[in-house]
Amino acid sequence: MSAAAGISKELQQGDRDSNKESKILLWIYACLDEVSNTDYDQYLKDGVALCHLMNFLQPGAVPGAIESGTDHKTKRVNIVHFLRAVQAYGVPRDLLFEPEDLLYLRHVPKVTRCLYALGKAAESKPEYTGPKLGEEPDDPLNMATQRRAGMPVGDDIYVAHVDIRSKIKRLKQQEEGHVPAPKTLSLYR
Repeated sequence: MSAAAGISKELQQGDRDSNKESKILLWIYACLDEVSNTDYDQYLKDGVALCHLMNFLQPGAVPGAIESGTDHKTKRVNIVHFLRAVQAYGVPRDLLFEPEDLLYLRHVPKVTRCLYALGKAAESKPEYTGPKLGEEPDDPLNMATQRRAGMPVGDDIYVAHVDIRSKIKRLKQQEEGHVPAPKTLSLYR
């Protein structure tokens, strides 16, 4: 099965999925060992994090220095380098986005689809041992409420607004067995 299997190709500009965006953002944070307190699209918009992500997945995939800048030309160059590296890495061309889709936030769902395909492509490579993106949510997103079926209120928060450094540190400590897992609290006693 291809890395892009099961990924919808018909996207509309308004089809943003905050749950999928959050999942991708957490994956990128884990890969780059960094956290940002900016929104998903603002964090990715200059292409710097994307270029660093590609160099994490495949060292040297984005050659040369990765320039951060405020001008559109520098940002566009970063995004183009990222897209070339993604395609060379194995993401099908029809799952890529145009630089303007991210640069001007013209079509963020296409960016999300591409990043999800990249995560799946990475997981499919036997030599890849980094963080996993995980499965795509099974429940369809209700476009009216922007929530998935069965999700309790508050469990699908758009985490791009949350500084999660302490959460990531605690999870790593739990995995290593240094900290007991937190107790689950119920609001419905």
